[in-house]
Amino acid sequence: MKIHDIVIRGAAQGALLPAILHGEDCITYGDLHALSDKLCHLLKSNGLIGGHGLMFIGNSIEYAVGYFGISKADAVPAPTPVSLPLNRLPSELAYCDADYVVTDAKHVEAVKQSARSVPAVRAVITLSSGGRDMKLEWMPSHVQAERSLLPSTNNNDHVAVMISTSGTANDPKRVMLSHQNIFANIESFNEVAQLTKEDRAAIVLPMTAVGTHTTEFLAYLSAGMTIHIYKGIFVLGNFCRLLQERQITVANVTPFILMNMLSKASEVGRKLTSVKKIFFASAPFAQDVFRQVISSFPNVGFYYGYGLTEAAPRCSTLLPEDQMNKMGSSGRALRHVEIKIIDELGRSLPAGQLGEITVKGPNVMLGYYKKSDLTAESIQDGYLRTGDCGYLDEDQFLYIRGRRKNIIITRGISVSPEEVEQELVGYPDITEAYVAGYSDEQLGESIVAYVVPRNNSMPNQGHVKEFLRSRLDAAKVPSRIEFVEKLQRNHNQKLIRG
Repeated sequence: MKIHDIVIRGAAQGALLPAILHGEDCITYGDLHALSDKLCHLLKSNGLIGGHGLMFIGNSIEYAVGYFGISKADAVPAPTPVSLPLNRLPSELAYCDADYVVTDAKHVEAVKQSARSVPAVRAVITLSSGGRDMKLEWMPSHVQAERSLLPSTNNNDHVAVMISTSGTANDPKRVMLSHQNIFANIESFNEVAQLTKEDRAAIVLPMTAVGTHTTEFLAYLSAGMTIHIYKGIFVLGNFCRLLQERQITVANVTPFILMNMLSKASEVGRKLTSVKKIFFASAPFAQDVFRQVISSFPNVGFYYGYGLTEAAPRCSTLLPEDQMNKMGSSGRALRHVEIKIIDELGRSLPAGQLGEITVKGPNVMLGYYKKSDLTAESIQDGYLRTGDCGYLDEDQFLYIRGRRKNIIITRGISVSPEEVEQELVGYPDITEAYVAGYSDEQLGESIVAYVVPRNNSMPNQGHVKEFLRSRLDAAKVPSRIEFVEKLQRNHNQKLIRG
């Protein structure tokens, strides 16, 4: 199967069923199939077959039409966050070898300006009115002579999509995922998620992010569900109103959103009457806070997972029934996924020993685009070296302890900054935290924490350290805590580590 077969199958099984709603606009499975076919025909009739179609569209129905239309034209979609600074768009177009760009009315002028500086970009296609209106404009540098575009999606093991990583540095790479990678991940994820066509899902996170791309956008449509895309800047009250009014049963959020929900638990709880499942992953999440979330919303099943772009992305999930016994774990590996912990020499480590997490399975990427050396470093003997530190317990539950390259060595002890950050955000008056190590003649490295206070409060540094000492080894407690208004993040909203 190809990724665009999802919408073809959806139309065959229920053409009149609503596929996506965005505000007051709605598109059925039949319309999504027809409009993506229309875009495919527009591309092919203008000689734009195969190659790479960069997408610069926010969360919308137009995004879905563009995504499947590009795929149907035997091309590789390259979704790009609209939060990307515009001065970086030309370099992104050049790096992706974009043959054309599909965008929307809001961004078309900025896209055309960027595209003019990249001679390889032949055209810009604008989608509007829910993808019903399409306009193709040739770029001035377009050469009418035939140009060979490489059809990259003929086979299941060929590139289906190029997703940008959301690493902690400002140097994202494009991960090449095959059709097989994506369908393997959807299938194994759905075994634990148990999604059905009766479910109604809310999408609030960027659809260009790999988690939203695979285990939301494509997984929901594959299950025949109706998707409701949150519209506008995120406001907790508006999000909860969407959940209530559209009787949402499934949502994927961030720990930050969960923290906001918890701060207004009684009010939010009254609006979650239809919600059955909430999925989340990524950022540090204190165990005490997670217990509060579970107890505050007893009718919701929470699914905590671990994954990364290079694995399409989901690798493990902690199910609701395991949360109290395995609190702090990211769950067991999904079916078809093998997780192994190795030491610095690549040797397998037994249960309970901390090492680098490696992953093997049909979900592991084909590689990084135009970065063969990095691909060879990352995939060894069929295993993806994640760069994350963790361990497996005797029951094969995975525990994450941070990024290997972020480890701080202080007093001869290895400290994961993510572990300290996880405890810091559990402090009542702290919303976000960033922990770093700095050279220290006596300690090797000293630990400094930068924290964002909640609601302009000013926590007492001594009280915060006392709080940490009750939860961490003494060597892991920061020697200095600095209060800041905000933390530096990249365009994918991932923390930038110096």
